[in-house]
Amino acid sequence: MSAREKIAYLRGLIEGQNIAENAGMSKFHEALLGAFEAITDELDEIASEQADMREYVEDLEDEMMSIDGASENDAYDSEDDAFDEDEDEEEEYEPATCPECGKDFFYQPDVYDEDEDLLCPHCGKPFKQ
Repeated sequence: MSAREKIAYLRGLIEGQNIAENAGMSKFHEALLGAFEAITDELDEIASEQADMREYVEDLEDEMMSIDGASENDAYDSEDDAFDEDEDEEEEYEPATCPECGKDFFYQPDVYDEDEDLLCPHCGKPFKQ
């Protein structure tokens, strides 16, 4: 039984008991039933707004899924046919000492080809590692 049906049932019970003879009780019951009806109206409004919000959230979720799918496609690297998942991996550095100036520094070996010279960041001279 819905809230509106229960209120109607209570109204029928009150009217059926001829409480109208006692004016004080009649006013009390009318005020009570009026409060119940106001609460029911507000609950109906909240339920309607909740249904609207549910629809809005579902639309947002669909849109986020389409955006998420687009971002996964953007990360696709066509050169090696793989996702760029190594972006989060730590970069590895190795120490090197310049034979010209003798200063130490670190470099990333995976950035250089095997036959490529290293450049000293201090003096700028190339050398083989």
